[in-house]
Amino acid sequence: MALGSLRSAKLKETIYHSMERCSGVCGLRHSLPPFSFDTFVRFLHRPCDPASLAATRIMFGVLMALDVVQERGMSVADIKWGDSTKCRFPLLEVLHPLPLPYMVLLYAVMFICSVMMCLGLKWRASCSVFVASYWYLFLLDKSSWNNHSYLYGLLSSILLLSDPHRCWSLDGTTKPGLRDSHVPFWSYVLLRTQVFLLYFLAGIKKLDPDWLLGYSMQNLSEHWVFSVFRTGLRLSF
Repeated sequence: MALGSLRSAKLKETIYHSMERCSGVCGLRHSLPPFSFDTFVRFLHRPCDPASLAATRIMFGVLMALDVVQERGMSVADIKWGDSTKCRFPLLEVLHPLPLPYMVLLYAVMFICSVMMCLGLKWRASCSVFVASYWYLFLLDKSSWNNHSYLYGLLSSILLLSDPHRCWSLDGTTKPGLRDSHVPFWSYVLLRTQVFLLYFLAGIKKLDPDWLLGYSMQNLSEHWVFSVFRTGLRLSF
């Protein structure tokens, strides 16, 4: 009987420590007092280390610099926007592509802004220009929409509302008061919520017959992105 009680106590202690570690990873180390709107607002505004947000900014800036050249179409701008008679499907009828030289200039501005975002240089201005340009390109043609294009636009908008330039940024070298200052917890909450919704809804989507029967994966595996994995599988077997 005593042995059973000892095992039960150890199990409870193990579960407690596991929950503590999980809470720390999720940013919920401090428990909430009895719920009220004021305590919830204070909880969302509690100061947090900006390092993870800065790392997200750097990686996102690099990713967007590559995306502007490839997925957004800077490398094929003459093919994509050179033909003014090509049929397009903008979300709003008032949206029209600029003349080709200006479209190329727009791509160049987006590329420069993405590099500035990565470096944390003039963060608010560079991110604002990038977000406005990105959504303009995105809304110009509904036929080119895909899920990760939505995601990039949403993440850039969320980062614009946050302060990821408070760590590891060139802005911090010119503004000492900005360097390594804390960011509010809601900055992380917005990003985590967006990523959670992304994978949660993607998981639900995988329940349809095309995915369960392997049809979607069969076609997806032919994409060049998965060539590395195909090579690895050949070597393994």
